[in-house]
Amino acid sequence: MTQEGLEQFINKQGWSMFGIAKFEDIRKNLIKHEKIFQEWFKKGYGADMDYLKRMENDRYHPERKLADIKSVIVLGANYYDGGSDRGSNRRSDRGSNCGVAARYSRGKNYHKILKKKLIELSDFLKSENPDAETYISTDSGPTADRVLAESAGLGFFGKNTCIIDPSRGSFFFIASVYTNIELPETEKRRMPNCGNCQKCMKACPTGALIAPGKLDARKCISYLTIENKGVIPKNLRSKIGNRIIGCDACQEVCPFNIGRAHHQQIAIDKLKSENGVGDSLDLKEILSIQSDEEFQQKFAGTPLMRAKRRGLLRNACIVAGNSGIKELNANIKKIIESESDAMLKEHAEWAFRLLAPNKNQNNVTRND
Repeated sequence: MTQEGLEQFINKQGWSMFGIAKFEDIRKNLIKHEKIFQEWFKKGYGADMDYLKRMENDRYHPERKLADIKSVIVLGANYYDGGSDRGSNRRSDRGSNCGVAARYSRGKNYHKILKKKLIELSDFLKSENPDAETYISTDSGPTADRVLAESAGLGFFGKNTCIIDPSRGSFFFIASVYTNIELPETEKRRMPNCGNCQKCMKACPTGALIAPGKLDARKCISYLTIENKGVIPKNLRSKIGNRIIGCDACQEVCPFNIGRAHHQQIAIDKLKSENGVGDSLDLKEILSIQSDEEFQQKFAGTPLMRAKRRGLLRNACIVAGNSGIKELNANIKKIIESESDAMLKEHAEWAFRLLAPNKNQNNVTRND
């Protein structure tokens, strides 16, 4: 197999970037980051994402998935949509009846899209070498994606914990293919670093970036609105602002993402926002979804399925409360009256108190 033939196949698939590294080189980096992860999780920064701990051995010891790994192909797919809509936590920006969706969530479900391409790439490797064995992973599997990406030369770890490509920024998905055949390594670029810049840390609405390269997931809006299945702490709700799913704050202010649009174009059509949910969601529509079936019918095939109806309605209640739009109280009141889920009712009551005129506040028990 020639590197030129492999590169042509990868480019034809629409990947924005790729790198190939020897597993022995990656192993050294994995050992270092396993210690970092253990300390991070021990301090509680992983919130209730216990699956990260359960997957630890597979994440940092890929040979458990493919015993005779020789090389790893790490690929990136841009998801920056070129829009300028930013989430905000400022009360001065109240008045919008929409919630902003993080850029990663705007197109179709990237897991399925990228997995299909990885299967095709795996089949190509096997067609070129009948002895080839592979293991594929998008970020839903037990793979330390960012460590692999750094090792393969796709970028460097930023202070916001993202992998940053100096010319493309950080708005890209990461996927990988382990293989037992030796592939020619790609040339590694000399990487810069964040230097003295702290824009991402200052921009984080909730202060989740507690130190350079260290994230406390318990405060992170992306965790709170997606992975978290329970109550969102009251002291963080106003800081979520109009972000209904995920958060891009730390990426949007990064100098490596500014002025890079010509390098950030989406090459895989299904990842474009016009083919998914778009950059924002109508709050009245979200608050009116009455069943899981209705939610699935509306959002099947998109990353929003991760939050489920329960999570998305919870988030919509918070964004509605932050919006200042009193007309939304009719929708919120229906949730209070019809939902049996105590968690949803509590978030709806919180929003109702913020939006209702004083004379109507006795309709809901005050619990601020």
